[in-house]
Amino acid sequence: MKFQTYTSTPGLERFPKRERFARWQAAHKELLRDDAQYRKRFYSYLTTMICLSCVLLPFYLPFFGVRLLGIVLDLSIIFCVTAMIVYLALRQMIFMNQSIGRYLQSSHDA
Repeated sequence: MKFQTYTSTPGLERFPKRERFARWQAAHKELLRDDAQYRKRFYSYLTTMICLSCVLLPFYLPFFGVRLLGIVLDLSIIFCVTAMIVYLALRQMIFMNQSIGRYLQSSHDA
């Protein structure tokens, strides 16, 4: 999976560099307000990230002197959950960039 940032949004290259982030943010806010599918997926993503982050908390206890399952197992769980968080974040950014790219294209054509 390719690393994604807001600059990967198709259609954003039409705008001057200093305006791109502001355009991206404005389109994101507009989609959150008007597009139910986009809003649902975005808030579902946020909820998932909060839950996965909370799952990680008990496994950091070995670093404070309390071992849950053993250091190797604790570190394995931390690594796996962190990898899931990164994967989901990249997938979400791809979705957001595609949606915002379509929005920018449709608002430019109108």
